[in-house]
Amino acid sequence: MVIDRQTFDALVEQVYRASTSEISWESALRSVASAFDASLAAVVLERCELSQIRLDPADIKPEPVAVHLSADLGDFPDLYFSHYHQLDPFRLSLPIAFSPSIMRLQEVCDPKDFARSEYYQDFAIRADSFHLSRFTSRFDAKLQLKVMLNRSEKGVPLDDLELARFDSLTTHIMRALKVERQITQMGATMDAAFDALNQIGRAAFLVDRNGRVVRMNALADSICGLDDGLTVRNNRLVVDAQNSQRQLREALARQICEDAGAAPAGPAIVAFTRPSGGRPYMAEITPFEFESYWTTETTATALVTINDPDAQQRPKSTGDWGKALGLTRGEWRVATTLVSSRDEGEVAATLGISLNTVKTHRKRIYAKLGIHRRAELTAILPGLR
Repeated sequence: MVIDRQTFDALVEQVYRASTSEISWESALRSVASAFDASLAAVVLERCELSQIRLDPADIKPEPVAVHLSADLGDFPDLYFSHYHQLDPFRLSLPIAFSPSIMRLQEVCDPKDFARSEYYQDFAIRADSFHLSRFTSRFDAKLQLKVMLNRSEKGVPLDDLELARFDSLTTHIMRALKVERQITQMGATMDAAFDALNQIGRAAFLVDRNGRVVRMNALADSICGLDDGLTVRNNRLVVDAQNSQRQLREALARQICEDAGAAPAGPAIVAFTRPSGGRPYMAEITPFEFESYWTTETTATALVTINDPDAQQRPKSTGDWGKALGLTRGEWRVATTLVSSRDEGEVAATLGISLNTVKTHRKRIYAKLGIHRRAELTAILPGLR
């Protein structure tokens, strides 16, 4: 079966779209199986330590990390890793890969013997898989990648041209899985960062140059729920005041600039007026690096953070902040009171302690945090003002 360049490029795009969750891996692998006239296509990441190289192949115990099939075969993956991996002719021939390798069934055993084996009769026949082709490679020091392309007994093995196409495709599958892992890690990092902004009282929106919201934290959602001059409509950040909306649009255009040399040195500040008459929301817009590994809807983003000047809520579990900063409970009480008071005398009156105690604690706090002025303390604890 001839797979032309256009068909191959379409398969590559499907693989990368799966890595960014635009489509499922099952959908992408169905396209791969269809293009190669295969009964089953599969991608498996398994934990397989290099230290097991001295073991007998039957004693090596791989653990599944990710299993993607072109069809839902129920407990098929579980059966493989619980027992049938010990009978797998490819694993017996190549238990652990050091370098990328691609093999067909007839290169590792006699197809007639395979047809009579327990592996085929009790297992592979369920997936209508007889003419097996497999790519195996190290994914990293702990993980091994296997990409399988299987045809039914009515078909024929992959020919040399098809095998070359399959080999080329596995390069993209390997990269796509690494992209997927990096995106997952970046997402977890972003979740933590957005939660941290939420804890210090900063609403945060990640938007593209057109104001389309990619991500937002809980405080941003809360502010939008007030419908007081700022909201998200049709998945876009919308400011009621036309002048403020224009300034936001211009700020995004300046901050998200393809020419790195032309990018502004600092954040843009825009005031969003509020119909309620409350003090304006002060929005800070800064570029946010978003590495695009493949064609995605969002190729450039900016971080819009907003401080609600009327919010009096304090973050939860602030005592943990004091521990993280190395402050005692008493020092933490003085620090949090100091940033919201006019002077040290007011701190003493609020906490019911002497002015000398306040001054002693303040000196210790500044020394532990490596600061010298009250403004620096306020900057460290902005959500407590």
